[in-house]
Amino acid sequence: MGQSKRLVIAGAGSIGCYVGGLLAAQGLAVTLLGRERIIAALRQQGLALTDGQGLELNIPAEQLELSTEPQCLATADIILIAAKSLATADIAEQIKLYAKPEAVVLSLQNGVKNPALLRQLLDQKVLATMIPFNVVQTGPASFHRGTFTPEIGMQSDAEISGCLSGQYIDFTSEPEFEKIQWGKILLNINNAVNALSNLPLKEQLSSRPWRRLMAAVVEESMAVFDAAGIQYQSVAPVSMKAFCRIMRLPTFLFKIVAAPMLKVDPKARASMWEDLHHKRLTEVDEFQGLLIDLGKQHGVPTPLNNTLFEQVKKAEQKAQGSPGLLVTDIGGGVI
Repeated sequence: MGQSKRLVIAGAGSIGCYVGGLLAAQGLAVTLLGRERIIAALRQQGLALTDGQGLELNIPAEQLELSTEPQCLATADIILIAAKSLATADIAEQIKLYAKPEAVVLSLQNGVKNPALLRQLLDQKVLATMIPFNVVQTGPASFHRGTFTPEIGMQSDAEISGCLSGQYIDFTSEPEFEKIQWGKILLNINNAVNALSNLPLKEQLSSRPWRRLMAAVVEESMAVFDAAGIQYQSVAPVSMKAFCRIMRLPTFLFKIVAAPMLKVDPKARASMWEDLHHKRLTEVDEFQGLLIDLGKQHGVPTPLNNTLFEQVKKAEQKAQGSPGLLVTDIGGGVI
C-alpha cells in the first residue's frame, strides 16, 4: 500500500530532509519542496543522513524528486509539512491552490497551534505529529540526528502510520495524542535554554546549574498547565515531577539515574540554537510565548519563561548567533 503513495515534504529543512530521506530510503516516492539553496545542494550532492548509532545513508538525487515550486503538491497523496510555524499560513495557501482534496496533511511542526490553524484553512484531512528527536544540518546536504530514536508519534490513523512506517522510521498511532502534544511542550521549553547557553545538549545536561534551571522552567510551565486545566502526558520515561527531581540531583547521582539521557550525541543541539546560529527567526512564540499567554489568562506568573522569551527575541534582533548566556543571566535569584 505504502509503495504506491506519493509524498511531498513541504519545507525541506533539517527535519524535512531527514524524515523525507528516511521515507525515500524505505522505497516511498518522495518529493522535497524547499528553497533554492537547499534544493541546489541536494541536486549536486544527494542527501546524506547520519545519527549517533551508526546510521550512514547516502541517497542519490535521482532517488528523490526535488522542487522549489509548490505545483509539485498536486502529485501528493500525503503532504508532510516540516516548515517553521511562521510559514504555516503560506503553505496552507499553496496546498489550497494545488493539492488534491483527498490528500492527507501531516504537520511535523513544533507546538500545538499549527494543526489547528491548518484545519481552519484547509479542507483536506489534517493529522498532527510529535517528533521526539533532534536533527542538525552538518553540511549543505547533510543532516545528523543527535537524540532519541527515529519514531514519530501521530494522531490515531492506522492506515497512514502503516503506510509511512518501515525499516528506518516508525510513525506510531497514538489514541491520546493531544496529551502527548502538550507533554512535549514541557520538554521543548528547554529549546530556548539550550539556544541561549550556546552549549551542546550533552554538555548542558552534564551541568547541575543548567539542569536546575531546566527543572524550574518545567515546574513553572506545569503550574500554568494545571491552572489552565490542560491535561498532558509525559514524553519522558518518568512523570514530569520525577523528571524535575532527577534534574536537580548532584551530577554523580544524575549520571547513574539518568544514564540514558546522557547518551545523547555530543553534536546534538536544540533546533532553536540552529535558528539563531543561521540568523533565522525562532519558534519561541510556540513555546515560551504560549506559556506566557496562558499564564496571563489564568493568573500564573511566568518570570523564567518571560526572561527566556525576551533573551531569544534580543538574540534574533542582533543576528549574531547564540549569546552564550550564563545560568545566572536567565535564572537570576531563582536558581
